[in-house]
Amino acid sequence: LVAGYDPLRDEGKAYAEKLMQAGVPVVLTEYAGMIHGFFSMSGALDAGKQAVSQVATAVRSALVA
Repeated sequence: LVAGYDPLRDEGKAYAEKLMQAGVPVVLTEYAGMIHGFFSMSGALDAGKQAVSQVATAVRSALVA
């Protein structure tokens, strides 16, 4: 996950690209309009709730596989 207004957004996207090039399965989602730390604000931001749900689903799927 990367946030649209995160100073680390470009680095996060570059890291995802490097992982993909190495054959690692990657899902990259950019939450446009969000700031760094929005994930931890899931109690106040709908996008934070959505991001937490997305990560939980991905982790659950990886553990089952």
